[in-house]
Amino acid sequence: MRNLYFFSILLFINNIFSFASGASEVKLPLPEIETLPNGFKIAWFVNQNIPVIDISLIMNCGFQNDPKGKSGTAELVAATLDRGVQGMNTKELARAVEMLGATRYVSADEETFSVGMHGLALDAERLLELLGKIALTPQFSEQEVNLEHTRLIDNWKHLGDKGEHLVSLAFRRKVTSGTEYGRGGFLSISEFKTVTRKDVLQFYQTCFSPKNALFLVVGKVDKSLFQKKVQSTFGFWTSGIFGNGENKKKDLIVYEDKRLATKKDEILLVERLGLNQAQVKIGFKAPLIYAPEHHALLVANALLGEYFNSRLNSIIRDKLALTYAIESHFIYNKNFAEFSVSSSTKNETIGQLIKKTLDILKDFEGGGISEEEIKMSKDYLIGSYSLSVSTLQAIALNWLIGYIFGLGDQCINDFIPKIKQVTRQEVIQAVKKYFLLDKVTIVIAGDPKPILKSLKESDFKKIKQIRLDSLL
Repeated sequence: MRNLYFFSILLFINNIFSFASGASEVKLPLPEIETLPNGFKIAWFVNQNIPVIDISLIMNCGFQNDPKGKSGTAELVAATLDRGVQGMNTKELARAVEMLGATRYVSADEETFSVGMHGLALDAERLLELLGKIALTPQFSEQEVNLEHTRLIDNWKHLGDKGEHLVSLAFRRKVTSGTEYGRGGFLSISEFKTVTRKDVLQFYQTCFSPKNALFLVVGKVDKSLFQKKVQSTFGFWTSGIFGNGENKKKDLIVYEDKRLATKKDEILLVERLGLNQAQVKIGFKAPLIYAPEHHALLVANALLGEYFNSRLNSIIRDKLALTYAIESHFIYNKNFAEFSVSSSTKNETIGQLIKKTLDILKDFEGGGISEEEIKMSKDYLIGSYSLSVSTLQAIALNWLIGYIFGLGDQCINDFIPKIKQVTRQEVIQAVKKYFLLDKVTIVIAGDPKPILKSLKESDFKKIKQIRLDSLL
């Protein structure tokens, strides 16, 4: 069976994976989409050569939809959705999935909520039955809600155990402050303590609606037969308040964390005693994914800090030996985007690392970009994208991202041609327009005493310190 599966994967890749020589000519398969009378939308990625099935239900709701003063509600719903369903307790449900050799997941993020199953194609109907129970008949028992509530609080208390988690949280909160993304998934323990089972039920009843959902079917399945099973499972679903895939803007909570506000050129330092390395993020708000310069900025980011021989790695890591790893990346939401450089170093060299990184960014902003770097970056992006769509499941995931962002079906086929079309001048212009270093945000997490000494030695004099517990 294992050899058959491997052979099937090779056949599939052989059919679609020719990007190295003719990437712009290859067309990735698009889903067949249908909508049931109740508004429930289904996307079919069917391939008979792969003996596995992935089914997932994606809801158009997430952390953003936590009620005011109740951040963490979506996290708690995700943690308890599959902790007991109609006719099955937590252990019975887990055993039913494990007996199939399958896996399940429930997760939430800023804008989506997902429930999924992965298993053998011959078990597709049983997997659908179990997913239907999780999505439509969760019990949310008082005992399970309380158990997961306690576990989430305990996990949050350990946030400061790892400096990279701490600096990521502080940076994200700072750059998103004053937006609908400012709260994140979990604002504070004190606020989360007010979240009750009633809030969990209200969130579920509000967000879980057939008109607010997409059902994704990927793999080997008899579509005509499975279609009937999907219809019988979800076709009569009518609950939920959200409809037509819309999260109403007026219902979203804008949050501003004034504790993290800094003055111009001021560095934010989150105190975490005892860490022997300083974690740092340097960045700023970025243009949305819909910006005309999007692909030019992706090329810029790749040559700056995405691949191993990128500029940041070549100088900060290889030449100066200030860190083991440094990278840059964009993060996109529907209505927000950020760019950041992330790294870590000894407390005693954090000032030097930041100074050198800013020098590289200034040179970058000034147009110091060669044609050779552009070519290398484009080749890297084309090659890595080709690998990222080398299975049907990966193609479906990339399509789903485009669907969520409203980029259109063809976005998965447009990526490589658009990267190929990017010119050096377009990259230089995009960087000059959006890499506004006078608005840069710098956040450090670590032991304050040696970090402050290092910063002052590198002529960084404006530093705002906040305590770790102020973020919890």
